Amino acid sequence: MRLGIQYYRPPFPTAPRWADDLRRIRDAGIDTLQLWVTWAWVESTPGTFNYDDYDRIVDLAGRNDLDLILSTIAEIQPHWIHREVPGSEMIDHRGHRVISSLRNECHFGLTPGGCTGNPAVWERMAAFLETTVNRYRTRPRLAGWDAWNELRWHEQSDGLVCFCPHCIREFHAWLDARHGGLDGLNRAWQRRYSAWDEVRPGKLPDRTFTEMIAWQRFITWKANRHGRRRYDLIKSLDPARPVTVHAGSPSPLTAGWSEGSYAIDRGNDWHYADDLDGVGCSSFPRLRSDMDDATFSARVAYARSAATGGKNGPKKLWLSEVQGGRGSFGFTLFKTVTAPEQQRWIWRGLAGGADTLLFWCWRDEVFGRESSGFGLAGRDGQADARIAAMRRTAGIFRKHRDLLAACQPAPADVGVLFSPSSYYLHWSLEGTAGTPRKAIEGYCLALTCRSIPYVVVEEEHLHLLRDLRVLFLPRVIVADRKLEDALADFVLRGGTLVCESECAAFTPEGIYREPEERFFARPGLLPGGEIGRRDLPSDNADLACDGLSLMPRQWLTPWADFPGKVLAPHADGVLVGIAPAGERGGRILHIGTYLGDAYADHRYPDFEAFVARCADAAPLPVRPLTEPEAEWFIRIAGSGASRLAFVFFPPGIASARFEIAPDFSTNPAAQLTELITGVPCTSEPGHPRRLRLDAGEWGIAVLASVSD
Repeated sequence: MRLGIQYYRPPFPTAPRWADDLRRIRDAGIDTLQLWVTWAWVESTPGTFNYDDYDRIVDLAGRNDLDLILSTIAEIQPHWIHREVPGSEMIDHRGHRVISSLRNECHFGLTPGGCTGNPAVWERMAAFLETTVNRYRTRPRLAGWDAWNELRWHEQSDGLVCFCPHCIREFHAWLDARHGGLDGLNRAWQRRYSAWDEVRPGKLPDRTFTEMIAWQRFITWKANRHGRRRYDLIKSLDPARPVTVHAGSPSPLTAGWSEGSYAIDRGNDWHYADDLDGVGCSSFPRLRSDMDDATFSARVAYARSAATGGKNGPKKLWLSEVQGGRGSFGFTLFKTVTAPEQQRWIWRGLAGGADTLLFWCWRDEVFGRESSGFGLAGRDGQADARIAAMRRTAGIFRKHRDLLAACQPAPADVGVLFSPSSYYLHWSLEGTAGTPRKAIEGYCLALTCRSIPYVVVEEEHLHLLRDLRVLFLPRVIVADRKLEDALADFVLRGGTLVCESECAAFTPEGIYREPEERFFARPGLLPGGEIGRRDLPSDNADLACDGLSLMPRQWLTPWADFPGKVLAPHADGVLVGIAPAGERGGRILHIGTYLGDAYADHRYPDFEAFVARCADAAPLPVRPLTEPEAEWFIRIAGSGASRLAFVFFPPGIASARFEIAPDFSTNPAAQLTELITGVPCTSEPGHPRRLRLDAGEWGIAVLASVSD
């Protein structure tokens, strides 16, 4: 894994600090420096590009044996943009021109600036990108490009955007291509438009679903198209190096809010992975909410699922901003970042398939609301311990370079479906997709907490279904014919679908379908159907299901004439049940309510047990014998002929006994070694497959078969 750190966001740190900082960074074991190359700073005068400060830092990085990743911050636009391109302002949902301002954590440059749907804005942005790439592509220590930081394009727009004439024309052209003309649109939308100028975009939630869903889908597409433009330009000039982008949060976590952001409005990670060399995300576990280790691992799983789930093969996964030190927003004091927890983020990232991890940042920030925060070497009292731990991990990485460089998580045969269409519909009604976000989080967190490998399958990337046994469908209330066909085929080939209430009840245009019109009614699937919505118990009682107590949400939709095993009855039918489908062992598990939401709010063991039963996963080849019901997280990976087990100990357990399956190490000449300590493992007397591992200072053990 490449260990890097963000260093320069102009004009900080100042020049007198550079030489000493870069020496200390190298001494800490960090091998890569990331720099923000900001359009506003570089081209502060139209047509004049000034890279003097970057040139000096790049030279210093080379002298300190540091590789470079350049992050092209074209979204921080020059202060002259609206003067040079009159009328380039974004237009918000009220019809007002957006007044740009300096971004809250960046000291120079405008945001959101001019709309990139305006060809003249893109032309000037492209000139900055081209000039930057041409200047640094010959540098030997350049390792890659982060082409778009957190996919930001509408920061501080203070409203929903963009409704400028360029975007409206593009929206109509996109609809024309999608539906094959106005007649096709009228058929799909069940409308009677006579001209394209009558077709208006959606505006606000709680209005007609159809155009609101279409407008959000277009906004997602437009962001992906912009990312592809940046990629194509950079890649055409520097084809040998990876060009990636990274999101602030993975797509399944981008729910939006009613008057500031649409669902998935920074683009879809899976579509970025189709076209680019890699994707990634930021993670600040001790900022605002307290992100625990399981949530961090789930976040990595979302991003890796996109990186490996594209239509053109696996791509790189960069964890492009991971918290370096105590966070700061204004005068709010967030929790400090300790060395052990930071090391767990690194090793969980490696266990999850990341090949690059970049910390934000080296020094505490000095501008705006982020002042006095985030520095790995910052003044929160933990810097020395963090740097010492970083140096130790870097040494382990060097010692086992080949083994860890080829490390990849074991393949998953359990999937969780991510439905952007369902997010769009929820936003159209509620002004946020927070509900389906919680649903998918609930199932993914439960699988994570049970150490069950899984992959998130995006609704337009269904080729991954061929490798799965079980597919969870949390709040997948929207489906098109292609998705329905894929789900039916999955079951008829022997797979198991785990479906929540009103699965596929809406068309992609937001039109509600009666139960008999849904894909379950196809021959060989699930006879009968949901009879309609029923109230939750008035006493908010849990749902008794096959010996477990589960927490239902929103409503109940019993299934009439259910043909299989009843797990939870209801007066009007079957609330939870599992039935055979097809002739090859396929099954459909119907859940006539929503369970994932509640677990995302409050974790409880019975839901984890329910998910584990549904997944029916094979036992782990490394199994704890000490307190086996505790919160262990174990991830198995492969590296050539070797296998690795990343073991993350529950709090309070300093040492534990483990049972090792015979097939864990297939190389008879290899010695089982714990990589953190470097100590070869010794089996218990009389039990050759049992051994003891210590948690160490970080609560981590990494077991690997290592050849001399």
